[in-house]
Amino acid sequence: MKSKILYPFILVFCLAVHVSFAQEIASEQTIIESLKTTTATIGIEGMACQEGCADKIASNLRETEGIVSADVSYENKNGIVFFDPTLISITEIKSIITNTKVKDYNYTISSVNLQEN
Repeated sequence: MKSKILYPFILVFCLAVHVSFAQEIASEQTIIESLKTTTATIGIEGMACQEGCADKIASNLRETEGIVSADVSYENKNGIVFFDPTLISITEIKSIITNTKVKDYNYTISSVNLQEN
């Protein structure tokens, strides 16, 4: 007899949890879709390797508010940065790159190409 009451309760509970998660996911997707980002392809000179220089620059960028994502390539001598221009400027991004310290390496910006998304 108790199982006849318990099964509908479990079903209602599971449906409520499912609806709650679905609303949360839809809310996150709306935020991401409404985010106006800019893509910057930045030429970077002075990197000596991927594991030290490029990865450290990318890590410093990713830790910064306003940066959505950052990938830096030693091989291509550039970084591709997706950012919210209302939170961070290209000047600040360039400063993060040139102020990154790995041993005695000095990084310089050789080019910047911006594209609004």
